[in-house]
Amino acid sequence: MPVKNFYLFSLIIVICLLFVSSPLMQAQTNSPSNKTAMVKAAEKESILQAMLNSFQIYCSFLNDIEVKQGYYLPLHGRTRAEAINYLRKGFEESLAVAIVDEYTCFMPELNCLTIKPADGLPVLNQDDIPYLGYKKISNKHIIFSREFTGCYSPGDCYRYQVEMQLYQDQWKISAFSLQEVIKK
Repeated sequence: MPVKNFYLFSLIIVICLLFVSSPLMQAQTNSPSNKTAMVKAAEKESILQAMLNSFQIYCSFLNDIEVKQGYYLPLHGRTRAEAINYLRKGFEESLAVAIVDEYTCFMPELNCLTIKPADGLPVLNQDDIPYLGYKKISNKHIIFSREFTGCYSPGDCYRYQVEMQLYQDQWKISAFSLQEVIKK
């Protein structure tokens, strides 16, 4: 009986060694798709960080202010050109122009821009990351999306999309959209 157990034990060890050294096991540990997934995850992470940085630029433009004669004067753009140039760090140029035109006005008596009191763009931050969807349109165009519920009435649902595009080796926000999602 002990001899029989010894042979059975030896047979099990041989089978295990054959399995561990098989090409199948080596293929799993050296899978190129795992490396590709890691690169894609790192790429997504850097684009996501660029988006968050762009929102920080937007917030600092509207919130870093000086109050003068009851007006809110942006510290990052006393003139239209300065404001556009500041926002271009995180936004495509035509979008930077649209933001400046929508949220500021020129006050001749102060000879500078002022921030208009108005609702701003929805701003995504670190807290939104777990809820973000990600769609790669091309190597130079990515769309992040986030769904919000109960925005305007109980049970409603809206999808906020932020498009990122690569401009001269820098990811910038190129477009926003907010659409109601009809759930059936």
